[in-house]
Amino acid sequence: MAFKSQNAATPTISLRALALNKRFTRIVILAAVALLIILVITLHNAHSDELHLPPDIYASTTSSLVALVPAFLKSDPPPEYYPFSTTSRFRPVSVQNPSAKSKDALCATFPKHLLGSVQPVLKMGHGEDKAKIEAQLDSVSACFDKDELLIFSDLEETIHVHEVIDVLADLPEIYYADDNPDLMNYVWLKEMKANGTLDKDKEAMGKINGWILDKYKFLPMVERAVMMKPDRDFYFFFETDTYVFWDNAFRFLQTFDPEVPLYMGSPSPGRVVEDKRIKTFFANGGPGFVLSRGSIKALLHRETDAAGQYIEPPLLEKWLPDLRGECCGDSIMGWSLWDIGIPLHGYWPHFNPHPAHGIPFSDLYWCQPPITLHKTKPDDMRDLWKWEFGERQLGRPLLYADLWRFHHPGDPSVKDNWDNGDWDGWLAPPEASIDSFDACGDYCKSFDNCVQWSWRGGQEKKCIAMRSIRYGDKPTRSVDDPQQEIKAGWVSERVQQFRDDRQCPVVQWEKASVRRIF
Repeated sequence: MAFKSQNAATPTISLRALALNKRFTRIVILAAVALLIILVITLHNAHSDELHLPPDIYASTTSSLVALVPAFLKSDPPPEYYPFSTTSRFRPVSVQNPSAKSKDALCATFPKHLLGSVQPVLKMGHGEDKAKIEAQLDSVSACFDKDELLIFSDLEETIHVHEVIDVLADLPEIYYADDNPDLMNYVWLKEMKANGTLDKDKEAMGKINGWILDKYKFLPMVERAVMMKPDRDFYFFFETDTYVFWDNAFRFLQTFDPEVPLYMGSPSPGRVVEDKRIKTFFANGGPGFVLSRGSIKALLHRETDAAGQYIEPPLLEKWLPDLRGECCGDSIMGWSLWDIGIPLHGYWPHFNPHPAHGIPFSDLYWCQPPITLHKTKPDDMRDLWKWEFGERQLGRPLLYADLWRFHHPGDPSVKDNWDNGDWDGWLAPPEASIDSFDACGDYCKSFDNCVQWSWRGGQEKKCIAMRSIRYGDKPTRSVDDPQQEIKAGWVSERVQQFRDDRQCPVVQWEKASVRRIF
C-alpha cells in the first residue's frame, strides 16, 4: 500500500511543476514581447524622419507587434467604434409632413432645455452674403430666441430679433500698434457706419477685406461667450454656412464629461513644433467646433503671484504676435489650445467639410451620424432643416445612409445640365476614345467599382468615372464654350446594391483621431 501511495503522489507533483513552468513561460514571453514593442517605438522616435503625431500614430505599429503575441496571451481587441446608445430629446421625435409645417410648429418640438448645457455661438461678418445669413437664421438657428443664440461679428447691428455683438470691440489697444493694416478694415467699417455710408457706398465697401478680420474674432468670441453664458457644459461654434444637425449634436455631447478639457471638430493640419518635429492639428472653423467648459477654463487661466495678482498677460494679448503672421483664426485657436496641453479630438466625418449636395457617399460617409456640414447652399439649408424633422428616430441618430434620401443621387440615373463632380474619381485616358455621354457611361460600367460618371462635351470631351455616390450641382461652363454639354449619370443598380448591402446594424460613432482626416 505504501508503494502504491508513493506512485500515486508522483504524477501530482509533476503536474504542479508543469503548470508552474507554463505560467513562467507565459510571463517570459509576455515580458519579451513588451520589451520588443518598447524597443521598436523608442527606435522609431529616435530615428524616424517623419513628423511625430499624437498617440494614435502608433496604432498600426503596435497592432502589427501585437500579432506576434501568442493567442493565449491576447485579450479581446477594443471595439472599432464607440458602443454607446443615444436618445432624441425632440418631442415629438418625428413630425409628419414637416415641409408643410410652419417654423413655430417645428420649433415647438425643439428641446430648449438642452440649451442650458450646450451654448450655440454663431460667427459672422457684416460683409458676408446676406443670403447665407438669412438662410442660417431660417434653418439651423431658427428655433433660438434672442437670448439663447450668441452672434459675434465685426459690427454691432440687429438682424431679425438678434442683437449681433461686435466682438472686435474687445481687442486691446496694442492690436492697433504700428497701424496694423489688417485692422484698418475694421476702422473703415466703423467709420462708414458712423457717417451713414455703410452698405450704400458700394465702391468703398468693396475695398473692405472682411475675411482678413475674421482671424481676430476667434479668441475674443470664446472669452465673450463664457462671460455672457457662464457654466455651460459645451460651447458649439459655427458659421453662417454651417449646417448643424442639433439632434445628433445633443446625442454626441451627452456622452462626454464637460469638466474634461475637450476640443472637438474636423481636423486640419496645423503648425509644426520644429524642435520636437511634432505636427499639430486644429479644427476647421467651417464645419464648426466644440469646446468643453474644462477646455475654456484652462484656456483662460492665468498664473498669479502670492498676492493673487496676475503675472501672465490676458488671452488676447498673449496670442497677438502669432495672429499677426497667421492667415486664419481657427489655426490660432488650435495652436493656443495645444500650447496648454489640449490637442484636437478629431471627429471627421461627424464634423464634415462637405456641403449637402457634395457628400461623396461611400463607406466613409454611410453608417456614421453627421453632426455638421459646411458650405451648404441657402436653399438646401432651409429644405434640409425641414426634412430632418420628419426623419428623426428615438433610439437611433440620423445617419449618412438616411441623408442619401435628401437628394437621392442615382435616382434618376441621368441629369442633364448637371455636374456630379470628380470626387474619388479618375479621368478616362485619351486612348479610351470617348466622344459622348453614353460612351462615358459604358466606360464607367466596365469597372466594377464605378458608380457614377460625369461628361463634359464640346471642345473639352472629358469623361470622369467615380467610386463614390455624389449628387452635385448645376455646372459652371467655360466662357469659350457656353453651350458645352455637361451631363451626369449614375449606375443606378450599383447605387441600390450599395445601399442594400449596408443596412448599418451598428451606429458608427467614430473614435477621436487626427489620422482619420478629411
